[in-house]
Amino acid sequence: MGRFFIKSRFSLCLLLVWVSISASNAYCQASLTGLRFVDPKQDKIAFSFEFINNLIIIPLLINNSDSLYFILDTGLNISILTELSMGDSLALNYTKQVKLEGLGEGESIDALHSYGNTFQISGVRGDFQHLYIILQNVFNLSSMLGTRVHGLIGYNLFKDFIVEIDYEKNKLTLHSPETYKMRAKKHSITIPIILDKTKPYIYATIVQEDGIRVRVKLLLDTGASHALWLDVNSDPDLKKPEFVRSSYLGTGLNGEINGEIGRIYGLEINDFHFKEPIVVFPDSSSAAVAFGVDGRNGSLGNEILRRFNQVIDYTHNQITLTPNKFYKDPFKINRTGIEVIAPIPGLSYYTISSIRKESPGKYAGLKPGDIIESVNRKQVSTLSIEEVYSIFEGKAGKKIKMVVRRNGLRFVTYFYLEQYI
Repeated sequence: MGRFFIKSRFSLCLLLVWVSISASNAYCQASLTGLRFVDPKQDKIAFSFEFINNLIIIPLLINNSDSLYFILDTGLNISILTELSMGDSLALNYTKQVKLEGLGEGESIDALHSYGNTFQISGVRGDFQHLYIILQNVFNLSSMLGTRVHGLIGYNLFKDFIVEIDYEKNKLTLHSPETYKMRAKKHSITIPIILDKTKPYIYATIVQEDGIRVRVKLLLDTGASHALWLDVNSDPDLKKPEFVRSSYLGTGLNGEINGEIGRIYGLEINDFHFKEPIVVFPDSSSAAVAFGVDGRNGSLGNEILRRFNQVIDYTHNQITLTPNKFYKDPFKINRTGIEVIAPIPGLSYYTISSIRKESPGKYAGLKPGDIIESVNRKQVSTLSIEEVYSIFEGKAGKKIKMVVRRNGLRFVTYFYLEQYI
């Protein structure tokens, strides 16, 4: 085993909407070394997280590094370093080069498998931790989210603690399984989690337009910003809604993810009911590695999960859901066809990364690479990337005025938000 040193000389440019990763060829055969409280007298640790584009971002130190920021992903069985920002440096142990597979239409990608690392999260520490370092620029998380993001962390946090997620206060609490006592809360329900190897699943019910109800097994995926994705080929009773739109769904580990998007009649999780949630239907070439795995029918992302404060308890194979103030939020969608990135993460400076064909943005003459100056007379220098998208998710028919710069020239255009689905 050797040592290597990573230092960023530039900020990588990336692109992603949601992530689901399988690393069957690279996953360590040895059992993972556990995380623990630094102070053995403690039985819980609470700390704040950022919640951007429906993704939980937590601080992580690796081998006494400065703070790095990782997406908390229940659907991930390994920890992955995706990029370093300007000035970041990190010393790592390494072993060998491996291949990683995930969503997308391309080939598996090269990565380094590093072990013997120390992870620190607030008052929690773990030694001899495994980390996979992606060698190819595939995600663009920081640019997409407008803030520094260095990677993703999943199972090795959930396996050692009872994890409480408060989406209202943006607070994460790690409890000792030996001392934690559940507090009964009004309207809470506790349902089983099916742990298949390292991945958590629950059962839910899809209510279709024809009234047929289908019981489905869904991956709990906090690393996904969507509400729900379904594989209609996984059950003969599952049907796409009558009206769907072909769509580019994002970028996964192995390239572009394409498919269709629509609204189903309803989703039921025990006694909780959601009307007309937005569902994505990845095509078979984009999500082949996920289709049929563990008998799943799809996955449940943070657009649903954020509507509950949760206690995720792998020790007792259960999750407790408590509806919060977001429970009745409508399911919104980008009605412009425009995707935006922040080329300099942390700076309110945005450019158009892509535009869907036959969309309001396309008909308005906008192009990828346009620098956005203002939207509806609001200077984007005062807006977060989420606030920009919030405008794009307004009511159908709303008029939008956008000012952009292209090749040094100012360009003003108008369009109306469409009734996309």
